[in-house]
Amino acid sequence: MTEDLSDQASILVMLKMRLAEENNWLDFASFMHHALFDGTYGYYMRDTYKFGSRGDFITAPEISDLFGRTVARQCAQILKMTGGSILELGGGSGVLGADILCELDRIDCSLNEYLLFEPSAALTERQKDRIARLTPKIRSKVRWVSELPQNFNGVILANEVFDALPVHVLSLNADGWQERGVAVENEFLSWQDRPIEDQSLYQAIDGLDLDAPYVTEVCLAANGLVNDLSSSLNFGAILAFDYGYERSNYYHPDRREGTLSCHYQHKVDYDPLEQPGDKDITAHVDFTRLAHAAHDANLEVAGYVNQADFLVNCGITNILESFDPNHLDTYLPAASAAQKLLSPSVMGDMFKVISLTRGINEPLFGFSHRDRRHML
Repeated sequence: MTEDLSDQASILVMLKMRLAEENNWLDFASFMHHALFDGTYGYYMRDTYKFGSRGDFITAPEISDLFGRTVARQCAQILKMTGGSILELGGGSGVLGADILCELDRIDCSLNEYLLFEPSAALTERQKDRIARLTPKIRSKVRWVSELPQNFNGVILANEVFDALPVHVLSLNADGWQERGVAVENEFLSWQDRPIEDQSLYQAIDGLDLDAPYVTEVCLAANGLVNDLSSSLNFGAILAFDYGYERSNYYHPDRREGTLSCHYQHKVDYDPLEQPGDKDITAHVDFTRLAHAAHDANLEVAGYVNQADFLVNCGITNILESFDPNHLDTYLPAASAAQKLLSPSVMGDMFKVISLTRGINEPLFGFSHRDRRHML
């Protein structure tokens, strides 16, 4: 507890120093970057549990290996076309990579390498601990990389990556749109609005018909990441899994307080200025922005479905049928996990999957039914 308080005091000192350097105002994207990715005190860089029951939130791979096994089926289809490898961005606890590798081995799918691009040294160690439990044959495929590979062939996986990218916060009041940033007032972090200076932010909200008051987010960093991945990808597909909406729903008149939220010990709050560095800060993904960024980067949007449809299209029910209903100790947990992954009220509809491809001419079966690209 003492160490947590020390870290919290230290990150507040660091943030106040940054604010002093910037005339006591940081755009929220910069603040969020420091809070999550500061090399010493950032949330994702610290050696604390983040995923699963011991952490702050649960991702789909942490619910059950059904998720990773099903995703592996889609990867296998792509790998048969491209050869090559899998590159996972931000591998979390390593469980998704482990589950995919085991399933690819089970179905005898050829794989050159499984690459993990992980900026956090603490998470890299957790991933290495998880991968070390695999058989020598399987774990020999795994390699950590410090930068995106060039001329990459295969599959790039981004599971809950885009929601962690820093976002700009915009506020609409009676005087028009302003950018909401962070300042120090009476020794405390506080919100402060200023006129928008970045023309990219004006372009992002151009054409929105909304009434004040209204607060929302714009993730310019998503464009940068899509561009970087496009530069890396020679032949293959990017599969991004995340919670979010299409533009028309993201900037809905009723969503007037935005989507920004925080997660700490499985509790949700909406004040990112409280306890920065101790908790996750996230915003929903604007999938229309990803689609437009892909188009600008000469990638094809090859599919867009909700998570439930993707998993069903890829055969999660077939995998579930491999469990013997008479063995309740294994069947019931698997059935319960499948319900969480597929249910619209849990993860099935809020989470979406988008495929951005280059050189892929065959339809991907994960998007074969109920494709909703027309909504982008």
